[in-house]
Amino acid sequence: MQFKRFAIYQLPFKNENSRNLSFMDALEIEEISDQYEFVAVIEARDLEHCFYISNACGEDAELETLIERVLPMHSLSVGDIVHNLGTDETFVVANYGWSRINMKEAA
Repeated sequence: MQFKRFAIYQLPFKNENSRNLSFMDALEIEEISDQYEFVAVIEARDLEHCFYISNACGEDAELETLIERVLPMHSLSVGDIVHNLGTDETFVVANYGWSRINMKEAA
């Protein structure tokens, strides 16, 4: 199976909304999506594989090669945004699974 490229967006740690992400729904995250920073590109089979790579790369050096970091990033977690560069679809990591969103342009 061929890998796809996923752009990863995360809120800066000092952003006032970063502590509340697990309490926000997809529409609320969509409203603040222009505050996110592009932090990396991950090559993966699908969204679940992308999540796995970002969370297991510290345990497997080979997985680290699938992440092209642009800025410091943490492992994918609730509230982070993943953009499929091939399909132009954007998703947010939800409390359970994924929610599709329309990302705003960064200011």
